[in-house]
Amino acid sequence: MRRALFVCVCVVAAGCVTARTQRLDSEVRPAQAPESVVVFEDAPERPYTTIARIESQVGNVFKSYGDLRAKIIDEAARLGGEAVILGPESKETQFLILTTGMIASEKKKLAGEVIVFR
Repeated sequence: MRRALFVCVCVVAAGCVTARTQRLDSEVRPAQAPESVVVFEDAPERPYTTIARIESQVGNVFKSYGDLRAKIIDEAARLGGEAVILGPESKETQFLILTTGMIASEKKKLAGEVIVFR
């Protein structure tokens, strides 16, 4: 039984950060360095255009919201975004049924808008 629990924990721990990107325009922009992407928690005051929305998630208790944030920034840089407006962190609890009982697993989510300044 301990082996089954160990295998299940390893499967849950092996999850990676995924991102779903919704492009809002078709213009191809040159990729940016991730370090150059500015992160906002609220909309900036200067005029901007939203070019994509990205939602990152992970079902792994060992990954943090920082990992989700890094994935969004990497995707924004790849799309040529100059900045990201991050939404609030959220999580959803799921229960895994094992032969020895149930364990709770959290699916963390974070979304952001990729923007370019006009």
